[in-house]
Amino acid sequence: MKSMTGYGRGTASGEGCEVLVELSSVNRKSLDVSVSLPKEWATLERSVTERVRGALSRGAVRVNVAIDDTSKAGDLAVDDALVHRTLDKLGEIARARGFRTQQMDYETILRVVLMTREENAVKKDAAAVEGLVLTALEQALAAFLAMRGKEGAATEKDMLERNERLLDLVYAIRKNADGTVAAYRDTLLARLRQLGLELDLSDERLLKELAFFADRTDISEEMTRLESHLEQFKTTVVAARSDGESVGRKLEFLIQEINREFNTIGSKANNLAVTRLVLDAKNEVERQREQVQNVE
Repeated sequence: MKSMTGYGRGTASGEGCEVLVELSSVNRKSLDVSVSLPKEWATLERSVTERVRGALSRGAVRVNVAIDDTSKAGDLAVDDALVHRTLDKLGEIARARGFRTQQMDYETILRVVLMTREENAVKKDAAAVEGLVLTALEQALAAFLAMRGKEGAATEKDMLERNERLLDLVYAIRKNADGTVAAYRDTLLARLRQLGLELDLSDERLLKELAFFADRTDISEEMTRLESHLEQFKTTVVAARSDGESVGRKLEFLIQEINREFNTIGSKANNLAVTRLVLDAKNEVERQREQVQNVE
């Protein structure tokens, strides 16, 4: 089982640049990938997005890619030949227009140097830079998935414990519900006697009332479905350990059905003990739902 929240970081260097990739995510019903790249390398967005989509299925994922041109660091790296050719060309243009070219000021030379450096940066091998980005991305993804797996294992443990508590509550509800009709019969007979009406247990009117009450408060079908849903929930969580499949959507469906059955039982219950147990169960289901919403 994998959580939908996580963080990962990866780096790579070469081709006169250093690459840093950071991934982070929060929960979301579908997969939403947002990639931030330097504008001059925006063409790499598709490759990055496809790789992330190939590894994940749910969550709002943000990928931040920083590409630092290390050729600009340290000593001033200049393509002398390119600078001289550029200055010569500027001189030709100036003479053709009648400008004085006897002396070239430092500001003009600096601008030419910076311009040629930027031009060289753009000429970096795009395929090589893409390779560095994907290498750093793989590192980030590995760390990212490891964190998601660790959080997922903790979530799995908590969910299985809550599932067991829900099964205990189902058992307690079944046990307390068994005496509901008998308790209603005794209460009804006691009230009739207080009113001076003596009816025995074979009286047709009493039998009809008890049959109607028993049908109205019968929760046997809901209990059977509830036990089945809880067993499926447990099986799905445990199976995710080995196959690594995304189970979040299935668990969301099951927790919705579990909550529905408890609601129906609560509306049918004519038993204070059962009502209290249903309220406890609904609180537990809500906590379980919060955990499920963070499962991929």
